[in-house]
Amino acid sequence: MHRCQAVYDQQANWEEQDMYLFFLPTYSPHLNPIEILWRFLKYRWLQKLHYSSWSRLKKAVFAIIRLFGQEYRICFDGLVNRNKVKFNSA
Repeated sequence: MHRCQAVYDQQANWEEQDMYLFFLPTYSPHLNPIEILWRFLKYRWLQKLHYSSWSRLKKAVFAIIRLFGQEYRICFDGLVNRNKVKFNSA
């Protein structure tokens, strides 16, 4: 989160449009959806064989990202309150 003056100067304008800033603790990957996505990618969806070469790993990552929301899903409901993620794979 940027805490520069330019951000603070725009804050009132954003709030008029129902956009609000939330400051997260310095290290809070459990609150950051992209960190959760990468953790699922690394520990649940990629297999050992994908790490055998850079090209194979890159191909697998791109395939998962392309199919995210169809074959690969993460349910973020209640993530902040319960601090857990439900895994759904179609």
